[in-house]
Amino acid sequence: MQTIELFGVRYCAATQQQMLAAITAPLQPGECRTAAFAPVTSLSQAARDESYRQVLNGMSLCAMDGMPVVKRARHKEPALGEIERCSGPDMLRLTLEATCGTGARHFFYGTSEENLAALCRTVEREYPGLCVAGTYAPPFRPLSEEEEKENIQRIRDAAPDYLWVALGAPRQDYWVAHHAAELSGMRVLAVGAALNFLTGAVPRAPQWMRRAGLEWAYRIWHEPKQFWRYAKNGAYFLYRSAREDLLGR
Repeated sequence: MQTIELFGVRYCAATQQQMLAAITAPLQPGECRTAAFAPVTSLSQAARDESYRQVLNGMSLCAMDGMPVVKRARHKEPALGEIERCSGPDMLRLTLEATCGTGARHFFYGTSEENLAALCRTVEREYPGLCVAGTYAPPFRPLSEEEEKENIQRIRDAAPDYLWVALGAPRQDYWVAHHAAELSGMRVLAVGAALNFLTGAVPRAPQWMRRAGLEWAYRIWHEPKQFWRYAKNGAYFLYRSAREDLLGR
């Protein structure tokens, strides 16, 4: 799979089917395959924060979760015209479909107990035969070292093939990077709000808005508290893009 660097972050340049193949490919002995799905907000944060940039660059896969990121990659390298947006919600659904009935085990970590219960009902209804090895919603606060150890052991005891982490970025990406060495034999994917989208707890933008790169506007409409996060990082993305285009670096 090709890669392309945007503001110092190395992204996978792929179609959704290529990304699905990379996620689901057999693991090497002892391997933990990690994945981040980084939209403009994550890219802009990583461009300004070296530690976060190192976390994203240390992932096995860093997917373009956002049409502005995809369009920037196409602008920088026209030969990548066939690449697609590989968002957390889309890749979650594609992976569940691809592994349904195969015996692959899934563990969902994050969001809330209520949403995880709704998630299990959704999976049972929409993906019959999918094996849910376990779920857990950690408290919405910093966890002690002992609590983190207990959570990792809970996951290891469930022995999932796929661990879906929904703690919000950048927290979830740091969590994956910190614990990857303890999660060998798993594919560990940081997917943010994807679990809430799957259950309908958070409505997702219509397809035309996603294709146009306007999903951020829909999110702000439904979650106004996200405004400054999107505004600050969106403005930085535009600034860095213009600077690159004008200065050639």
